[in-house]
Amino acid sequence: MVNEITVVAVVVGLGCFALGARLLKSAAAARRVARSDDPEFVLDPTREDPPDDELDGGDLERGFMLLVFGALALVFAAISL
Repeated sequence: MVNEITVVAVVVGLGCFALGARLLKSAAAARRVARSDDPEFVLDPTREDPPDDELDGGDLERGFMLLVFGALALVFAAISL
């Protein structure tokens, strides 16, 4: 029999993994777009220059912490069985 605490911990853990993976994927994509030696940039002469905005490490840190929190929530779910 699975109790409510286990279900909530599993849902929170999987949600944190999904959001953390999305943030890390977004940060990696932003770094690729900002590179001027991107093959698509070289092959498409009509493309505008990449933005000069500085990429902050906030998404990387938030994504990593969400993955850690998700792992802790899943460990808590396993213990509460």
